[in-house]
Amino acid sequence: MKHVGFISILILLSAITTFKVIANQGSNSTANGPQFIFVPNEMADFNIEQKKRIEEITLKVIKEAQKSFPSLSKNITFNFLMVNRDLALVNGITGRADRANSIEITISSIYQGGVSKAIEDSLEVTLFHEIHHIVRGWLVLENRFGHGIDIAAINEGLAEVYSEQEAGHPHAIYKGSPDFDSWTKEILALPVSAHGKYAEWMFQHPDGRQAVGYRTGKWIVKKAMAASGKSIIELTKMSVRNIYALAGYKFRNQD
Repeated sequence: MKHVGFISILILLSAITTFKVIANQGSNSTANGPQFIFVPNEMADFNIEQKKRIEEITLKVIKEAQKSFPSLSKNITFNFLMVNRDLALVNGITGRADRANSIEITISSIYQGGVSKAIEDSLEVTLFHEIHHIVRGWLVLENRFGHGIDIAAINEGLAEVYSEQEAGHPHAIYKGSPDFDSWTKEILALPVSAHGKYAEWMFQHPDGRQAVGYRTGKWIVKKAMAASGKSIIELTKMSVRNIYALAGYKFRNQD
């Protein structure tokens, strides 16, 4: 999930894209179940086989996620957007959880190997990640949490660990072995106002580092799990403060 100015721009761009192609979008739904909306771009559209495979994987993910989180609703709207943008770092697909009943999945039409390969490589892990945000309440438009890169790191880290465990592989693989203890202390020292630079800390930092918040959060969550013996499901129900504490760090005064 992405926040503040950066994601506001993405939301606006998505809205413009949706407006341009709204007459051509397709929608499918199941009784008492999810709704699927497919939005092409000006250069590419989903074919019948791709739509069928997307729906098949999504239904499977919902079923598996409900085993972990029984209260998860089946009545979620999934908006699948085709974009002419390079998403190679995340194997062709990224996502965003706007509300408790709405997820947007963005699929690259220029992914090496094609859209169908992106679906197989990355759709499942992306869906698990975004569904975790719904369960946790870490949402773009109906967020249950305050601002702060320290908060974002934990919530994204939880979703990263959960989706990786469920899908059997990570969403993205980064090079190098950072000093995550140092990165954690750096994040915890940031003022709340650093949330205004969300894109820098969560995606591309000016110093060249990638996904500082995501990678550090994932490391903290795994450290908390190892130290406490608690599962990712148990940690999902815990506060940001307590997760930091389990990992051996002190969170700021207010959650």
